[in-house]
This record gives sequence, C-alpha cells and structure tokens, in this order.
Amino acid sequence: MKKTILERRAQLLRLYTGLPWQSARRRVEVTSPGSALIPQPDQDQLMLESSVMAALAWRQITTLHPWGIKYVDPRSDRLLIHFETVPAELRGSDETQAMDLAQKLLPRADEYGEIHGVPGARAHTERGRVVVRTVGTSASITLLGLDPDEWLRAVAMQDRAAIRDGMTLCHRDQPAQWHPAERPYRRREQEASAASAWLSSGLLRRAGLIRTLGVPLAVTGWVGHHERGGERWIIDPTFVRSDGPGGHRRLLAFLAAPAWGLPVVPVAERCGCHLPPGYTDQCTTIATCPTGRPGVLEVRAIGRRGEALARIQQDRPAVYAAQQQIRLRVPAWIDRWVER
Repeated sequence: MKKTILERRAQLLRLYTGLPWQSARRRVEVTSPGSALIPQPDQDQLMLESSVMAALAWRQITTLHPWGIKYVDPRSDRLLIHFETVPAELRGSDETQAMDLAQKLLPRADEYGEIHGVPGARAHTERGRVVVRTVGTSASITLLGLDPDEWLRAVAMQDRAAIRDGMTLCHRDQPAQWHPAERPYRRREQEASAASAWLSSGLLRRAGLIRTLGVPLAVTGWVGHHERGGERWIIDPTFVRSDGPGGHRRLLAFLAAPAWGLPVVPVAERCGCHLPPGYTDQCTTIATCPTGRPGVLEVRAIGRRGEALARIQQDRPAVYAAQQQIRLRVPAWIDRWVER
C-alpha cells in the first residue's frame, strides 16, 4: 500500500497517464508539492494535441492499449506519447504503428482542398526520436516507441501512396511553413474545434484512465455534431465487465476529479448495468463544463459479458490474453479518494 504523499501522488499520476511507476515517482520528486502533475498547456500546444487526438481516435490497426498508447507524459510545454509495440503474431502483416501514424498525422491535401492529417504538423527525427511540431510555434509531441528508420520508411511509403491518389504533400512541399492548402485551417481558431480543444487535449493527457474500466478490448472516438459553441466528443471504450456494475461512473468520477481531471460534470446518464446479459452492454454518460465552456463529452462505456465476451475470447484468444495483462487495477485507497 502506498502511504506517503509522494507515493500517492505518483500512483495517481500513473493511473491517469499510464506512466511506469519509477517514471511517475521521478516526476513527482522533481515537481513542487501541490503543483499540477498534468498541467494545462498553452494554446498552440493545446491545438496540436487536440488535432492529434482527433487523428488517433479511430485507429486502423490492432492495438492492445486504448488508441495504441502505452502511456503519456504530459508537460506544460510538450507531450510525450509512448506507443505500444504489438508482437507480429497479434496483428496483421501490414499493420505497424509507424505506417498508421504516418498516414494519420502528416498533412496531405486532396483534390477538393480538404486536409487529411494534422494541418501545420511537421515530423522530424531528433536524437533518435520522432517529434511532431506545429509550424511557427513551439508546440511539440514526441512519439516514443517508434524506430526512426522504420518511421522514415513508413513516411516514404505513405507519400508514394498519396501521390498515386493525386494528393498534395503539404509537409514535403512546404517543410518550414504553412502550405496554401493548410492556411484555411490555421484561421479557424475561433471555430468549434478550437473552442473545445481543452477537452480533446485533456482526454489525450489522461489516456491511462480508460484502463480503469477493466480489461480493455477496444476504444474508438469521433467528433459528433457541434453544440454549445464547441464539439461533442464521443468515445466508446469496450471492456470486460468484471468489477460489477457502475464502472463507467468511476471513470467519469476520475475524469471530473479536482486537480487531476477535467472541468466537467455529468449531466445525463443512461445506465444498463441493472439489465441482464442480452439486453444492452452499453452505459452512456454525457458531461459538460459547469462554467459553460464550449464542448461536450459523451462516454459510451460498453462492458462485454456473457455470450458476447465468450465470442471475443474464442475469436482472438492470444489478443485477449495480452489485453488481460495490461489491465490497470485501481487500488482501494484511490477508489475511496475518488468517492470523496
């Protein structure tokens, strides 16, 4: 049991971000007591993280951790994301983190002028790491867990595919400034995506929380309709319902915890925990900012059980076994903390 204030803060940081224990402890040791361990970034960093979250929200490859993220390390001026390395026997032969990330993050313009990827983002290899930066700002996200040589090969392959599809490579044509095709996106700072960037960035900085639901089976996310002057962010984590009913309420409690979570409160809930297997496995909660800040969060927690879970276990037993190993258990004292 973690008893000291330092150990408890480190364990909470690990729960929210997924950081390894020793890394979380070192972060706490070098941070002033009482200061935020998941700081709020500046506007440029916020916008980059929001765009990257939107790109990662629906992965096209097999992942074990939610969104393929092993852990995040949030700082005030940057973000580090450590992506998992899935063994070849658990994924498709053409599935790699580098290929999927290069496709999702690097900006390309199609024939209609629509940008695919993150507008203004440029990726570089720096000291053996892949770093994504926004042109003209200090905002950066470091992509850990990627081999630099594999990343460069993936970028080259994705670029060739984009050229075959008639796309314009913004990051190649204008490596140090915004491409004309990207500039309309640069001017959208007052639109819904910018107004609710605090929400999507905040979710990315707390990616570890999804594993508090139970064994993670999958998680996807997307932007719904605009409302309250911002975006409606929808995530639907699918997990093994093994801890009894109400796990989705615990997740929302963590997301709303003062000093650790986001400025949100649940305003509506549709719970199916009391129903027997065969009716519904989904519990939906909607949360908004109590001060009226733009943006709405909708969590559709899907807890698999009974025959639905048995089919998952039978279809991909090796993947299910690997997912069981990464479940993040919540210590009893943290459950008591969040209840208070």
